[in-house]
Amino acid sequence: MNGYHHLIEKWMAENRHRMVQCPNQPGSLLISEDSCWQRRRKAKKENLDDVMSGDVFDYMYKKGLSVCLTCNAMKKAKAA
Repeated sequence: MNGYHHLIEKWMAENRHRMVQCPNQPGSLLISEDSCWQRRRKAKKENLDDVMSGDVFDYMYKKGLSVCLTCNAMKKAKAA
């Protein structure tokens, strides 16, 4: 990992304008615009009506995606 640190920093410097700060993930996570759109599309395709069905992992997966349905982080990022 140490050998790649400078490459990661360089990539982030060149692509920071394509990153979105996700308000629903812990730690002020930066994700790419593409990842944000993919999560939103996935949330629209999943049946999130009953997040309590299934095991605890299924609950966490559905609960994590459900916040993407109403998130406006991309709109805020485009406006800035």
